[in-house]
Amino acid sequence: MADKKYDSIVYDFFENKNGAVLLLSEDPLFKKMLSSTIFKIIGTKRDCFFAFENVQAGLKKIQECQKSKIECTVFIERILHGRPSTDTIITLKRLLPDLRIIVLVSETKRENIAYFYEIGVNNVISKPASMNNIIEKLAFTIKPQGKLSEYMSLGQRFLAAGKHKEALEVSVKILEIKPDSPAGLMLRGDVFLEIGKREEAVACYMSAHESSRLYLEPLKKLAHAYDGVDDEKHLEYLKKLDRLSPLNTERKTDIGKVHMARNEMERAEKYFDQAIETATREAMSLVGTVAERISEAVGQLSPQMSEKYLSKVIESKGRGLGKDDIILFNRLGIALRGQGKWREAIENYSRALEISPDDEGLYYNMGMAYFDGGDKRMAAKCFDSALEKNPVFYKTSEGASLNLGTIYSEVREPEKAIEFLKNALALNPANATARRRLETLTR
Repeated sequence: MADKKYDSIVYDFFENKNGAVLLLSEDPLFKKMLSSTIFKIIGTKRDCFFAFENVQAGLKKIQECQKSKIECTVFIERILHGRPSTDTIITLKRLLPDLRIIVLVSETKRENIAYFYEIGVNNVISKPASMNNIIEKLAFTIKPQGKLSEYMSLGQRFLAAGKHKEALEVSVKILEIKPDSPAGLMLRGDVFLEIGKREEAVACYMSAHESSRLYLEPLKKLAHAYDGVDDEKHLEYLKKLDRLSPLNTERKTDIGKVHMARNEMERAEKYFDQAIETATREAMSLVGTVAERISEAVGQLSPQMSEKYLSKVIESKGRGLGKDDIILFNRLGIALRGQGKWREAIENYSRALEISPDDEGLYYNMGMAYFDGGDKRMAAKCFDSALEKNPVFYKTSEGASLNLGTIYSEVREPEKAIEFLKNALALNPANATARRRLETLTR
């Protein structure tokens, strides 16, 4: 039998705190085991166990529990319907930060477990699991044990309220109970960092890391403490984190961004590639998000790299591309034009127009690509199409007004050109190019 202390915690959760357990799993054996644990071993009589194979149905039930003020602990399989459940877990924690989640795994790799805790999972159970194991993990998830946990909760509340002196006093009490407590040291570090004592904060984080080498939070704090202060140290701790938890695509992207800022393009690309590869292994649904973040990171610094990753975003979405994705095509077109690839940019905009045929911005951008290639007639035709879709799209843009005026003047449509050049000057009377072109046309 499980420790009676754990039994009573779980029993209290169900009977006195109106708690519930929700299972997302296709495993009938674990479902039966969890049900028996709750009703036969714990002995609750309440209707408090809900099991689903379908993720959407499970999420709907979780929302119902939240609305009804029912405390819910979620058991979720690492793999559901042949796909990792990572994105589901991340979404749940983003929407419901306090939701307790226990992940069920068939095999345990250290890097997987490290990543689970990073994305907010409260506990991990390796299957097949005994009833004792389930009860113990559930008890620790519902109510972390001991005085240390109580002090940590108190210290965090003081810190959140800006009561730095009180938070430091609590950290002292924690370290009196457990001298090398990573949690106590972390609390002290957080207080010091908040009051501007960076060196003292770093010392606390270092001690916390030395006390528990696999505990990732101190390293995260160290990376944060050096962000914007010392690139070498910042990278050092980001890379230590990456070695301990290599499934974190956001961190690989952050490492790449630091290398980009240092103009270390090859190293940046290495980590960006790793982020894409990791996301691909984890779930194709994550690829678009990761690649889009990278394309934003490289921005105007490297049109070539921006093209590479935006192409991956569009490729990953496949048939799922919709009107909301037009911004991706526009960014890719800019990246292609930035490299002189005007033909490829035109092909890109043509593909986008199949998805959104009434988008004046796509016609305008295609016109600019033709202009880059020296085909002014086709550029003017594209501008005509853009103006047909939206006759006033240029009104608030000095740049678009100048470009329209320039093209129409060069294809000998002065009346049109004058209208756009006047608008450019209305928006910015100091625009010398627009003034010079207008004077030439109105002589």
